[in-house]
Amino acid sequence: MSGRVAGKVALITGAGSGIGRATAIRLAEEGAEVVVTSQTAANVEETRRLAAEASAREVIARTLDIADRSSVDLVVAEVVEQFGHIDILSNNAGIELVHGPSVVETTDEEWERVFRVNMTGTFYVCRAAVPHMPSGSSIVNMASINSFIAWENDAVYTATKGALLQFTRSLALELAPKAIRANAVCPGVIDTPLTDLFLDAADDPGALRRDYEAASPLLRMGTAREVANCVVFLASDEATFITGSALIVDGGTTAR
Repeated sequence: MSGRVAGKVALITGAGSGIGRATAIRLAEEGAEVVVTSQTAANVEETRRLAAEASAREVIARTLDIADRSSVDLVVAEVVEQFGHIDILSNNAGIELVHGPSVVETTDEEWERVFRVNMTGTFYVCRAAVPHMPSGSSIVNMASINSFIAWENDAVYTATKGALLQFTRSLALELAPKAIRANAVCPGVIDTPLTDLFLDAADDPGALRRDYEAASPLLRMGTAREVANCVVFLASDEATFITGSALIVDGGTTAR
């Protein structure tokens, strides 16, 4: 690889699978000192192994529930103690309600849990990391095309992704005087383990897969690596005049 983020310290949340794992691998391939975190110890260890193999360098793994403020503060402190700073913050941790409840069916606990992870947890990580990010650093938050469009029976997830995009924009303005950039990547339907959960829960998984593929004019789902490539770009010095932006990675879904 070309070493586009060589020597930069990258903290990645939600790195246990899917887009977060692909992002960890791509940043490691491109030369970053990678710290991977996820709520599930076995998943984050597997990501650590894959990223280390891809880069032939040591990769640090930490178990982290970003909805736990004290755990966030502890992990950020550990990263800063070891490296002195954080150059790249890639926020990928997120959850969705696979059973697709309507607004009336959504419980208080479900609403609060999804917001706690998708929005509040990202806020916790940004708040803890920003004081240790030097000029030229980059924050990349994983939003969604649901930041712009909506589907039925997906209200809480859609609300969190809309909030996350606006949070990112506001953060970009706040950090601009320090030359720290903040952007959002907004994927469409991506072939990940989370998507597999929806397929497994469907009455006709084959039909749902075809629907997912047909959502894009390219007639396929995206891959986690394709999304991760966009994170690498926004995190790199190739994107030094991009901040407060939303990079839509949906194969043309929202262009229709």
